[in-house]
Amino acid sequence: MFNLYQSINKKEDQDKQPDVIGHERFYQARSRSTKKKKRVTRRTHSAAEFSASTLAAANKRAAFRTRSQSSENKSDEGKSTPQRVDSLVKLFFGKRQQGSGQKHEYSALKTDGGVEKFREERQIRNGAFITCRNNLENNDRYELKTQLDIIGSRPDKHWFIVQDNILGAERLLALLPLPSNCPISPSQATKDTLLALFRGLQHPYIHPILDIEFWDAGAAVITPLNPTGSLKDLIYGSAWHEDYEKKYTSKSEGLSLRTIQCLGRQILEGLLFLRNRYFPQLYHLHSGNVIIQNGVARLAGLENPLLGLIPKPPSAPETLSFGYLLFEMTAGYELPEPPTPAHLQLELERAPKVAETLDYIFQTTRTPTLDELVRCDLFRGVELRELRGASIIQSTSNSDVLDLLESVKNPVPPSPLRRKDVVVVIEETRLEDIIEEEDNEDSDCSVIETSKTRNR
Repeated sequence: MFNLYQSINKKEDQDKQPDVIGHERFYQARSRSTKKKKRVTRRTHSAAEFSASTLAAANKRAAFRTRSQSSENKSDEGKSTPQRVDSLVKLFFGKRQQGSGQKHEYSALKTDGGVEKFREERQIRNGAFITCRNNLENNDRYELKTQLDIIGSRPDKHWFIVQDNILGAERLLALLPLPSNCPISPSQATKDTLLALFRGLQHPYIHPILDIEFWDAGAAVITPLNPTGSLKDLIYGSAWHEDYEKKYTSKSEGLSLRTIQCLGRQILEGLLFLRNRYFPQLYHLHSGNVIIQNGVARLAGLENPLLGLIPKPPSAPETLSFGYLLFEMTAGYELPEPPTPAHLQLELERAPKVAETLDYIFQTTRTPTLDELVRCDLFRGVELRELRGASIIQSTSNSDVLDLLESVKNPVPPSPLRRKDVVVVIEETRLEDIIEEEDNEDSDCSVIETSKTRNR
């Protein structure tokens, strides 16, 4: 009976699976026994054990090797030893060296002044790195980790990954120079006002700005680090940390209609939220300034109009910029000018609703508003799940924030303008300004004349 229970327990131990941490699929459990298996030696087969066809094939291979060795010896009789070594190097490594040269050489070295341009760009990047390192050296909260490539369309903007020591999370720091016509003055009071403004712009479809610093080299804007990247990365299927000039070179297939509807409606809701908060019109709207986080579109680059940066062409008002963005999401490439009827018919054949909306934006005599775009058939039935349980702060801005928004309310006119009616509107506003200036001059002249008569 004892032997019976012992055999049963032994069988149960063999059926148990070993406790393994990690990928069990590739795990191989070692045997617990310490006995080494004897190595089996292979016996040499005799010629009688092989078939006749196998022996004939082996004789042919041996004869071929003999002829090839004799021909190589005859050809190398007149050559010296170094020449033979060179021939062997060319034979074995010629093709490999040729392929490696094409892989690692830089295209910038082939152009005129390419070496100088490459050195200049390297010096600028090193200077930005030294600036960021020196400014964060005595910072108690942020710690510099690494410098990224030029991942955006601005060549003078530099990106870094920093560590937030208080929250224990990685952040994205963007260092950009301030233009000469910056509408705000960099100071501690301006920083406090900007942070109060950004805290009031908390919305599911707005990418937050966590902190901002004014350095001698420009403004350092700190935002969350999102490994998904931007909407442009989603369209072209590229990695967010790659160089801008390399990751958007080929045309993509575009996004699905359902994705276009959801992301487009979310972008419109974010624009409407900014308009209700008296934020200046966003001429910086493009696919690179829309961050995708957990499948949700969030507007980014809100610091650009506040710092007076020039928009990326084709720069246009919000509705037209949204039209360019909608075309890029569907067609898979970016247009430098408004789409023609041929674009809408050929490129957007698979998405007639998108073509209808773009025709409504670009081909009508009057530019539609954001509210009218939300009511289009393309975005009417989209469900906004993020707004269900979101508690959007409805706080009133203080006087400093309102004054700052008033100072940047009229940005630099976008260039080039892409619609005739927009040009007409701007010309009418300029004409009204001219009439007001003439009226003011006439009133000033009348005041001067009355003062002269009184003096007389």
